[in-house]
Amino acid sequence: MRFAIAAWATFLSVLSILPIANSQPSPQASCFECPSADDGLNILLSSTLPDPTTGEFSCAYAGGGTCAYLGLQGQGGDLVSGTEFCPSAAVDICLARRQRMKERALPRSPRPPSPAAFVPKPNVMKTRKILRESRVKSREYSYH
Repeated sequence: MRFAIAAWATFLSVLSILPIANSQPSPQASCFECPSADDGLNILLSSTLPDPTTGEFSCAYAGGGTCAYLGLQGQGGDLVSGTEFCPSAAVDICLARRQRMKERALPRSPRPPSPAAFVPKPNVMKTRKILRESRVKSREYSYH
């Protein structure tokens, strides 16, 4: 009886994990999104995800207008086709996202100075020379 309950529990847990493991990857990331309103002040009703090959996506506005934009990184969100009220370019959201991340970042501490960046003082050089000579002498005496 206990074995049957444990087997059913294992079976059900595996079934609940399968849909998560087999889900499709997220759509291609795009740095552009539809403007919230067109030039005729019609609000955005819906938008499509960028096409994986061309990067083209479309925006549908309340006045019946539909605008198509290129969402690939090199194209700059340019207007491909649409009505007379379509804005000339899509909104670049990567720039705003980077700006927000930069504002939230913690300040970096200053880099410690490198010892090689400073010219040694003459007294330090003399001391190093004396120590080097004494080390050489001690090695010579240890071999004889």
